[in-house]
Amino acid sequence: MIQPINISREQFPKSDVKSDGMITLNVCCDNRSMEYVPDIEYINRDGISLYIQLILPCDRTKNTPLIIYVPGSAFRWQNVKGVIPSISLLANRGFAIAMVQYRGSEVATFPAQMLDTKAAVRFMKINAHKYGLNPDKVYLMGDSSGGHTVLMAGLTVGIERFEEEIYSEVSSSVKGIIDLFGPTDITKINDELSAMDHMAPDSPEGCLIGGRNVSEHPELTAPTVVMNYVDAAREIPPVLIFHGTNDELVPFGQSCMLYDKLVQCNKKAEFYAIENAHHGGREFWSNQVLDIIEEFIKRER
Repeated sequence: MIQPINISREQFPKSDVKSDGMITLNVCCDNRSMEYVPDIEYINRDGISLYIQLILPCDRTKNTPLIIYVPGSAFRWQNVKGVIPSISLLANRGFAIAMVQYRGSEVATFPAQMLDTKAAVRFMKINAHKYGLNPDKVYLMGDSSGGHTVLMAGLTVGIERFEEEIYSEVSSSVKGIIDLFGPTDITKINDELSAMDHMAPDSPEGCLIGGRNVSEHPELTAPTVVMNYVDAAREIPPVLIFHGTNDELVPFGQSCMLYDKLVQCNKKAEFYAIENAHHGGREFWSNQVLDIIEEFIKRER
């Protein structure tokens, strides 16, 4: 009987045992090994715990960028873990991903979702060392209502009414924002063809402002308009936008309005129209799109 040995995995010797007919493979591993850290509580608001799902490349270094990802949900409670298969494609390119749960509009209206996202950014910056990450290499990314949320969070840094004391020892500023088909002006969303009425009190947009008719409450809707926080005099991070030309829920023109305002104010912005794509789908996780996201992050480091 051979006694076990206490050596490292890398030092363990190759077996010399063989079987007739066996086939030997020399495998090249294209995929990274990942570490999944589930259910990290980043804040508790009035008895409601909110969580981050964290995916970490095992080969991460202090230069590994962190993407704070906010999944869309029509502003309601999200199925955060449901996006893990898709977002893992981006993590496989060497990015750490922190998927953020926000309070749904069932329990909290605007600006709760954006404030939760800012708190998550600060939390991850404070705890970056714990996970072997650099707090100075943080980006925001979100889809649909998550796209609106990350735009609001990234563009309102330093605006007093949208800042909190929680984790205030660090800033919620980020290096860049990646917006996937997020609404940008809920007051104009019915100006284009859509599969739903966005003005109704029970619409996602109506629920965001407390179950009210969107067209009848400009005092509540004006603060939600993304373009209101884009100004030539204010410094904002670069913005990368993707939107499907056949989006049936968030009209394509919503991204056009944002991009046009960014260009008008001489801000760094890129806008990619994805031909024939609808509201989400595999097109947004294609190698073409992931290549653009990867290049955007590398360029803005």
